[in-house]
Amino acid sequence: MEYNKKEGIGKKFVEGLLVSVVIMGLFFLLQLLLGSVSVLAAVTACILQTDMDIQEAQRAAIQIFMDSNFMTMLTVVSTFAMAVFSVPAYWLVWGRRRTAQDKQYFREKVLRVRTFSMIVIGCVGLYYLALLIAAAIAVASPETMETYNDMMDTALGGSQLLAMLAAVILAPVNEECIMRGLILKHLQQYFSTPAVILIQAVMFGIFHANWVQGLYVLPVGAALGYVAVKCCSVLPCIFMHLLYNSLSFVVFMLPDFCQTGVFAIGAVVVSAAAVWYLGKTAHAEQEQTV
Repeated sequence: MEYNKKEGIGKKFVEGLLVSVVIMGLFFLLQLLLGSVSVLAAVTACILQTDMDIQEAQRAAIQIFMDSNFMTMLTVVSTFAMAVFSVPAYWLVWGRRRTAQDKQYFREKVLRVRTFSMIVIGCVGLYYLALLIAAAIAVASPETMETYNDMMDTALGGSQLLAMLAAVILAPVNEECIMRGLILKHLQQYFSTPAVILIQAVMFGIFHANWVQGLYVLPVGAALGYVAVKCCSVLPCIFMHLLYNSLSFVVFMLPDFCQTGVFAIGAVVVSAAAVWYLGKTAHAEQEQTV
């Protein structure tokens, strides 16, 4: 999809950037609304169970919200509810517009071993890059990192199965339909490819609603944006996002050496070199066939 180079700065800002921010804001408000409804339902249940004793209900509600199992379930429910809106929205606005040419390109250029090898290798490098960024944040502001870790433990520290369902399946589908689907596709109508990748990566960080995660997902968002542009589809992005999130459950089962800074730096360098090599050979093969 080519962007219109003749669009004025004002039109790009209003119709391109501002509309994208509105789209993100609407889904963010939906997320807050779903969370608020769940919290209100839990508080109401506590009040009814305590025979309208407000103080007792408050204590019961606090215990519920400190229960990681409840919060993990709440995360699953709210993420699933978000996906119920984001997936159909993407399909109605962009997904159903896919042409026969788009589908042929996907079959011939995207569904290849090399493409998925680059995605898998790239995910490993991106994950360890995120760990390095998080480690730098922890050194610069230990209190901030501790608060973030506590928040994540509360949200996903309950049932491991439910946590994996939320983080590995539901979140990638939901976030990719919003960010690489609705928003990136819209931005492509107004901005150049580098600008689109940068803007949607920043918005992806903002969408996570905390600056720690917002910082270390910036490279991930940029990579996902690049994949979306090159593959002309959100499906590889969903796969990549799914794989990236699953690494958080896999890496910590590996030997301690695999969690050191030296290994992380090595993984980033080797992954970047491997992806570059695969991309270079793919480009060379494409030139030979032309």
